[in-house]
Amino acid sequence: MKKIAIVGGGATGTLLAINLIKHAGKQPLEINLVEKRERLGRGVAYSTVKDFHLLNVPAAKMGAFPDDVEHFHRWLADSHYHYAPNDFAPRRIYGEYLRELFSQTLKNKGANVVVNVLDDEATDVSVDESRAQIALASGAVLYTDKVVLAFGNFPPPHPKSESQSFINAEKYFRNPWRADLTEKIAKTDDVFIIGTGLTFADVVTSLYHNRHAGKIFGFSTRGLLPAVHRLGYSYPSFSGELKSQTKITDLLKTVRRHIKAADANGSDWRAVIDSLRPQTQEIWQTLPEPEKRYFMQHLSRYWNVARHRLPPETWRILNKLQAANQLQIGRGRLRNIEAGEDGKFTITYSADGVETNFSADAAINCIGSESDFNRVESPLVVNLLGKGLIKTDSLKMGVDAAPDGKTIDKNGMVSDVILTVGTALKGVLWESTAMPEIRAQANKLALSLLNGG
Repeated sequence: MKKIAIVGGGATGTLLAINLIKHAGKQPLEINLVEKRERLGRGVAYSTVKDFHLLNVPAAKMGAFPDDVEHFHRWLADSHYHYAPNDFAPRRIYGEYLRELFSQTLKNKGANVVVNVLDDEATDVSVDESRAQIALASGAVLYTDKVVLAFGNFPPPHPKSESQSFINAEKYFRNPWRADLTEKIAKTDDVFIIGTGLTFADVVTSLYHNRHAGKIFGFSTRGLLPAVHRLGYSYPSFSGELKSQTKITDLLKTVRRHIKAADANGSDWRAVIDSLRPQTQEIWQTLPEPEKRYFMQHLSRYWNVARHRLPPETWRILNKLQAANQLQIGRGRLRNIEAGEDGKFTITYSADGVETNFSADAAINCIGSESDFNRVESPLVVNLLGKGLIKTDSLKMGVDAAPDGKTIDKNGMVSDVILTVGTALKGVLWESTAMPEIRAQANKLALSLLNGG
C-alpha cells in the first residue's frame, strides 16, 4: 500500500487529499493528513467568520477542480446560498465548501483507500533511503513513502525599524487575523497599518464594520492599493509574443502595447492581465535570474496591485473612508517605530527626502507571510533546513524545488520523497498562491504521486 503524508490541511492540503482520493481508482492507498481539526480546509485564508471578508475571485471561477471551475457556484445554489456567477462570496462560505467537499469525498472513497486526519503538528522529518519518518508534536511517529509539505501562510516578518521596542507592545498586532483584533483596539484609536495589500483591505473592512471612529493610516513602500475588479471584458491571448522574450523591459513594453490596444477597442486593462494568467508560470520559468530579481525590485508591487484585485464592495468601503479623510495612505521608507511608556507609537518615515513623524495608538502588521524560509520560526522548517533536506530558493520567496514540487536539498539533489505545493513554490512558479493555480497543482501532483512520481 502506498503511503502519502500531507503536512498542512488548509485549502491546498485538503485539495490535494481530495484529488488523491478522487484519482486513486483501485490502487491501495493510505493518506495521512496532519492538521489541527479546526483549521482543516480553511487555513488562514478561509478561517474568517465575517461575511464581509470576501473572495477576490467571482464565485463562478472558484471551483475546486481545474476542469470544473463552476463547481463552487453550483454548490452555493445547492446549499441555498444565493449568489450570482459574478458575485464575490464570503470566504467563510468557501471554507465551508472545502470542508464539505472533503467530507463527501471521504464518504465516497473506495475500501482500498484509507484516510487518517491527524489532529497534530509535524515537527521534524527524517529520510531513510526511499521512505520518511515524520515526528509529531504529540510524540507519535508517522512512517510514509512520500511527504508533501502543504505550507500555508507563516506569520509576517516584523517591519524593519531602528528600534524594536514595539514588538512587545500591547497594541502591536503581528497577526492581523487574530479573532479579537477589533476588540483589542478602541474605536477611537488612531491605527497605523504596515502594508497596503489585500490583508490591509480586510483589516480596514473589519474596522469599518466595527464602527471605528479613529484615524486609519496605511503605509507601504509605494503606497499602492489593490485595483478593483471590473468584470465583463475579455482580451485574446498574446502569450506567443512573450515566450521568446527574456528581458523584463521587453515584456513590459509588449504588455503596455496590448493595454493601449484594449483601451482603443473598448476592452479593459484588467482583461489584458487576466489573459496572461495561463502562461504566467511558464513565462516566469524562462526568465534569467537577474531579470527575476529586477522584476522583484522594481515591478512586483505594481504587478500585485494589478493582478490581485479587490471586490467592488471592499473597494467602495476604502473609497468612502478616504473621502471622509478617516483613511489615509502613505508611502516611503519606514525608519522607526518607537513604543512609548504611555502605550502610543511614534512612527518615522521618509519620502522624497522629507522625514515625517506621527503617532498612533495601535499598529497592525499586514506585510504578508514570511517567505524567506531561513527566517521562518516553524520547528518543522527549522529542522528540515538544519538537516539540509530543503533549502530556500535563490530569490528567498519559498522552498527550492522543481516545477513539479519535488524539493531540492542543500546539495542540489532533487528529492523523490519530500515534495511541496502551493505558496512555498512562489519563487519557482511566481503565481502559486491563488485558487486557480492551487487547484491545478493539487490535481497534477495527485496524479503524479499515484503514477509513481
